[in-house]
Parts: sequence; C-alpha cells; structure tokens
Amino acid sequence: MTTPQVSVVVPMYDEEPNLPELHTRLTMVLARLDTPCEIIYVDDGSTDGTPQELENLLQQSQPVCTRAVRLPYRRGKTAALSAGFAIARGSIIATTDADLQEPPEVLPLLVSRVQSGQAHLVVAWRQQRQDSLFRVLASRLFNALLRWLTGLSLHDVNCGTKAMKREVAENLEGWMVSDMHRYLPILAARMGYRVEEVPVPHVMRRRGRSRFGASRYLRAVVDLAPVSLMWWRGWGMWTVLTGLSLLLAKMHYPMGWAGLAVATAWAATALAFWIRKR
Repeated sequence: MTTPQVSVVVPMYDEEPNLPELHTRLTMVLARLDTPCEIIYVDDGSTDGTPQELENLLQQSQPVCTRAVRLPYRRGKTAALSAGFAIARGSIIATTDADLQEPPEVLPLLVSRVQSGQAHLVVAWRQQRQDSLFRVLASRLFNALLRWLTGLSLHDVNCGTKAMKREVAENLEGWMVSDMHRYLPILAARMGYRVEEVPVPHVMRRRGRSRFGASRYLRAVVDLAPVSLMWWRGWGMWTVLTGLSLLLAKMHYPMGWAGLAVATAWAATALAFWIRKR
C-alpha cells in the first residue's frame, strides 16, 4: 500500500447530516491531487448517527484511503485534532471542519503552498463570513488583539481549515491541550516557522447546528494567558496591570485589589499550563 503524502484530519461532533456530502466532495478533491492522500475522521463522542455513518463509509470501497477514530466521550476540538495527528501518515497534514462552511475544494491551494515550500503552515482566511454579526465581530476583535500582541499579519487564526508540514504538527503536539487549537498558527510562527494565510470563500451552514457558545469565549481568554506571555507585549500588559493595581491597592481603592486578583489569576493560569505542558 502506498504511504499517503497528504493527511486530511476532520474533527466532528454530531455531523451526521453533513457527512455524506462532505465525504463525497472531499474524496473528489483529493482524488484529483497528484499525490497519495488519506482522510482521517475523528468523531468527538457524537451522540447522533455520526458513528454509524462513519462505519458505513469504512465498509465501502473508497477512491481515497479513509480512516476513522472515535473518542469515547466529547473531549473538544483540540483533543480530536490531536488524535488525528497521532495516526496521520502524511508529510503534510491538513485540517478542515465538517460543517462545510469552508469548501473542501480550497484544500489543494493550501496544500500546494506547503508543498512548494512557500510556508510551513497555511491558514484559511474566511471572506464575507456567513455567521451571526456577534460571532463575526467577536472574531475580528479576537484577531485584532492577536495581531497587536504578536505583530503577525494574520486575520483569521482560528479558522479550522489549515495545512502544515508534519514537523510543525509534531512540534505543536505539546500545546494540544484545553482549546489551544485556535492558537496553532501564532504558536508555529513563534517557533520560527513561516506562516501564511490564503483568502477562501465562506458559506452558510446548511445542516446541523453550530456548537459555538459563550463557554468558548471563556476558554479562549483562559488559554490566552500562557500564549500572551510568549510575547513582550503580553508581559508589558501584565506588568502595567500589576503595577497599577499595587498602586491603587496601596491607596485603598477596591479596584486595586481586583486588579491584583486578575494579575494573579493570569500568572497562575500561565504557570499551571506550563507545568501541565511539561
């Protein structure tokens, strides 16, 4: 059997309605590539018919090598991606979401950028977002903050469609905890890899429902604590917050104690992550 050169990892949770179309389009796209490919579906503990749908696919003859991993319970997108990375055999690893909002047809463009050596990691930049206004604004604010913090000209770091060299995925493995998947492009850049973005179309979800909720915003903020302290601006923000809070606390202002609590939690979260990472 030919060893795949491109592995496409697709994490999913309760995506039974989208799976047939996703698989059809994905296999058509990858079958046209002039290189052996494989698809790795990672079921993140789905509660609908996704596991049975995957089983049906695996029992059929496929034009592209198709594999699946089932997590026993829902562990989150980062854990699902990590499980897929662990069994991927390709020298290039791509990822995409199962909701079809980023068309699978864009994957060859991202893969070609990595194959040509233009970049070590390429992330899709969704154009004309077909999401709620609140979600779009939150994403823009989040990405603007990351651009200011890191100095990187990336506009959509948390997009699920990416392609990267295997070496990049392997070196990012230590960061694959909590919800760190959204920070992979900036972490790769911090490690010295070339990171690019490619504009891609974005379409409205036609089947199923998004699991994007308020808890994700909280996890994004918590996960930002250790990430932010990898850049001087992050340390600068922490130092200013701590110094100002100490001054206000000394003057017996309640805001000073609140600020110290935030600064302590910030540092403690970062420290806990680094201990866990080791």
